[in-house]
Amino acid sequence: MRVLRAGGVAGLVQFRAACLALLIVSNCAAAAGALSPDSVGRILAGLESSPQGLPISSAELAQYAHNAAARWKQYEARIGAPMQRWAESELAPAPGGTVFYPFAGPDFATVQRLYPRAQRYVLVALQRAEAPPVLEHSTAADLSAFLGRFSDAWKQFAQIGFFRTVDLDEEAKQPGLRAGTIVPLLAFAVRSGYRVSSVEPMRVNASGSDLEVHPGPRTDAATWNSVRMVLERESRVVVLDYVRMNLADSVLAARPEARAWIATMAAHRTVLKAASHLLQSPRFGIVRDALLEHAPSIVQDETGLDYASLLKDFDVKLYGRFSRPHRLFDQNAQRALAAAYQSEQEIKPLAFRVSYQRQEANLQVATRSRLLSTVHKP
Repeated sequence: MRVLRAGGVAGLVQFRAACLALLIVSNCAAAAGALSPDSVGRILAGLESSPQGLPISSAELAQYAHNAAARWKQYEARIGAPMQRWAESELAPAPGGTVFYPFAGPDFATVQRLYPRAQRYVLVALQRAEAPPVLEHSTAADLSAFLGRFSDAWKQFAQIGFFRTVDLDEEAKQPGLRAGTIVPLLAFAVRSGYRVSSVEPMRVNASGSDLEVHPGPRTDAATWNSVRMVLERESRVVVLDYVRMNLADSVLAARPEARAWIATMAAHRTVLKAASHLLQSPRFGIVRDALLEHAPSIVQDETGLDYASLLKDFDVKLYGRFSRPHRLFDQNAQRALAAAYQSEQEIKPLAFRVSYQRQEANLQVATRSRLLSTVHKP
């Protein structure tokens, strides 16, 4: 399926036709007896506590649903709702646009709250997406363990606002049912008020201009490295793409189609959060340079792009507090940013935590200088 290009009527027609085709496939699967992606999402989100055909008891599923609702309520109170209020005040809206989120993991919750009216969200990370889990074909023990692990992961996300790579990698090693990134993506989408119309495996096409449906066997795990979810809410069709990709220079240099695709994505609004300071390393120069050259705006915490580099072409606003990186990272990183937080007079508070920092939650909003005249002013 080709992605809608800005301003093209023909592209819009093709986009809607492709979405309809995917929806028909999804509905046919549901009619054949399998749970639809939306039904799976509702179960994982804790919004369905008595579906038919699962191997666990209604009481166990009801307890899971209760816990999931509590996790989501905690996330919304601590992070989600304050973040969305902040975004409404401080960010230019992106109705109908694309938002790019490299080093994202399955964190759809953050990017959706920052830009709730976008038409397409593109998340990139190292972990495999996986196919939607076939809950009804699992054993009771496998499903119970799976829901227990995901409930614990959700609890942690509600507290800190990001998924730890080590936990995602550990989950990927589990036998039987495992979360991959598709499980939190489904749960977050449904909890955010979307209906999941379809889930399809995707890959970058040969030219690197776009994504295309993966032609591989649906039973092959490698076919499901990347996925596209078509979502619906309030009569709007939204595309959520999750792309499994190593963004290191050594990998992108050997994959011209991936490098070309990254260059295309870097021309969109970008979010960087909990990114382990990777873009400040010479090993990730291709993505870094693409963003610095092409991104119209960047919302990031201290783990994103180097502040001194941003200042060359961006107007940067500071929020929250920052004095030094988390102890896990190079303490010499972001010295210019730390100095700015000490010297700047117009630093606004930040009422939510978004990254590794416990006491010094911070965000920077960078808007490319030549675009300042068109940016919404709060």
